[in-house]
Amino acid sequence: MYLFSGLKEQLQSYLDASQVQEVEQAYVLARDAHDGQLRSSGDPYITHPVAVAKILASLHLDHQTIMAAILHDVIEDCEVTAEELTDKFGERVSDLVEGVSKLTQIKFRSREEAQAENFRKMMMAMVEDLRVVLIKLADRLHNMRTLGSLRPDKQRRIAKETIEIYAPIANRLGMYAIRQELEELGFAAKHPMRYRVIRDSVKKARGNRKEIVSSICNNIQSRLDTEHIVADVTGREKSPFSIYQKMLEKVGEKTKVFDDIMDVYGFRVTTDSEDNCYRVLGQLHNLYRPVPGRFKDYIAIPKANGYQSLHTTLKGPHGLHIEVQIRTTTMDQMAENGVAAHWLYKSGNDINRAEIRAREWMRNLLELQKNTGDSLEFIESVKIDLFPDEVYIFTPNGNIIELPKKATPVDFAYAIHTDVGNSCIACKVDGKISALSSELSNGQTVEIITAPGAKPNPGWLSFVTTSKARTNIRHFIKNLRRDDAINLGKRLLEKALGGVSIESVDPDIVKKVLKETRHAEFDDILAEIGLGQTASIIIAHRLDPKVETASHEKKEENVPLAIKGTEGMMIEYARCCHPIPGDPIVGTVSTSGGFILHRQDCNNVANHRAHLDKYVPVQWEKNIEGDFRVELRVDVVNQHGVLAKVTSLIADEGVNIVNIEIDAKDGTTNLLSFLVDVKNRLHLANIIKKIRLYDFVIKVSRHR
Repeated sequence: MYLFSGLKEQLQSYLDASQVQEVEQAYVLARDAHDGQLRSSGDPYITHPVAVAKILASLHLDHQTIMAAILHDVIEDCEVTAEELTDKFGERVSDLVEGVSKLTQIKFRSREEAQAENFRKMMMAMVEDLRVVLIKLADRLHNMRTLGSLRPDKQRRIAKETIEIYAPIANRLGMYAIRQELEELGFAAKHPMRYRVIRDSVKKARGNRKEIVSSICNNIQSRLDTEHIVADVTGREKSPFSIYQKMLEKVGEKTKVFDDIMDVYGFRVTTDSEDNCYRVLGQLHNLYRPVPGRFKDYIAIPKANGYQSLHTTLKGPHGLHIEVQIRTTTMDQMAENGVAAHWLYKSGNDINRAEIRAREWMRNLLELQKNTGDSLEFIESVKIDLFPDEVYIFTPNGNIIELPKKATPVDFAYAIHTDVGNSCIACKVDGKISALSSELSNGQTVEIITAPGAKPNPGWLSFVTTSKARTNIRHFIKNLRRDDAINLGKRLLEKALGGVSIESVDPDIVKKVLKETRHAEFDDILAEIGLGQTASIIIAHRLDPKVETASHEKKEENVPLAIKGTEGMMIEYARCCHPIPGDPIVGTVSTSGGFILHRQDCNNVANHRAHLDKYVPVQWEKNIEGDFRVELRVDVVNQHGVLAKVTSLIADEGVNIVNIEIDAKDGTTNLLSFLVDVKNRLHLANIIKKIRLYDFVIKVSRHR
């Protein structure tokens, strides 16, 4: 029991004797279950869960969390079941242990997929109970402290995961102290040489800096004492990881990067009230000149993780930059411990600001979970969410919405509500109509204009930054893709059946086919046909064995499939020949699913008549509507204003110009290439006819 004695002393300082007794029972079970197991370092395995429990005990976590920390590996590594834990320690402890345990029973195709699924499981368990992630962070922290016994490649892999996922999660939960230690240990393991160089350079610079830091501290303290403001002033040394991050930002600048970063001095002023924070700020701005644009008020507008503080940068003695954080003692405690401050400094049911923000974030995680297709996509979305360098945007009513840097009005729309994002068609930024892709800045007021029946644009994915916007747009596209796939699959199958409607097929035969193909519903089969994953002729033959023979006999007589034009994700128009309504066309199924349309005279489908198994005869549907891309080439005499006149004429015809290229053929003539969107061949013919009327035009043609 010698291992437990140190933990027991910690627990007795804040837990009841009966609760300490329960923790001791959990220790005995874990010790016996891990008996004979060793860590990579050669230490008995039980040393690890006890160390994890000690980290959590330092934050004054409740006895159930401490018990779960001690037991967190028994389900995964020992012959102990969740039912046994429930019987001995209750359902809550068992649920916490299960939330932290990995998915060892399931086989995955790759390590990345397994890690992603384990991460998703942990995040969903965290939504149920925040203590799950606190145990996992403590577990990761101790593993990082003892990483030295592992192979270098394994150290680097674990360190990368720690820096990319676990440190940002600690930051999102407002746990600055744990985040900083995870980052430092991760940096030391991932880039050992860089870490040592920066650490040694900091040590060399430290001697010269002590006097400067001490002098500035005394100046600030003296000024505050004179004004009778009770405050504590401390100088802070930058950590090797934060120096490294700053150096990465400055790569490419013609400057002594390390020296410049070391010339920035950090100080923290803690005082007793919010009012005094602003009084301190006033005194500091009188003492040293503030640097314009470098003041941030996180007290009035806290960060996404609940962090509160005033940040200002000043020009100190000898022109040195001084970065100062001003906060109350309570804010300082919250900044260090975040959601854990709920247990460390509060009692009863009080919930701190960091915990309120964490719960909001977790509600967003639930929405992500519902809309993402797989674990890898989920982890990608959460990663985006874990690195918010915030901007604060106002709604027309004056409410503040926090968004990551480079966020757009579309991100803002989805942050208000999913339905607002889905039906967004335009926006006003500070009262002026603005592009949906424009980058938002701090303090702007954004109004979203919506329309009933409007749908997300797949093109938004190229500029949105928040995981909520990205996930909801992707979710819509997936549903759109499936609907289009079902419609296309139905038409292909009915064509393969010789024009017979699917609804007229015997339901018993349909049930038989579903059983044979192991599908739950016929729409799944139709979707596979539409996506090119299943040949329509095979399903048609299952539904009616006579179909295959008939199709071979009448291949040339088949009625072409009518193409409706802009059918979302399922119809692609070949870029090699740009078919438009009125052109004779032929279709082929793409490798990624869907239909690619070519003109029949396109070189890429020259052998389509010899390979009717690969190509499908298609035709344009009557009264087709939409915009179709085509390349128009105009040979002109090289003279002033030619491009403007041709461009103006095309625009006047209601045509969208996608791209323009100019090729100077010789000194006297130019070739103008326009990529434009037209309605059909007649529309194109009218444009060509009008361009030919210009006397400077030598030749107009559609590029084939």
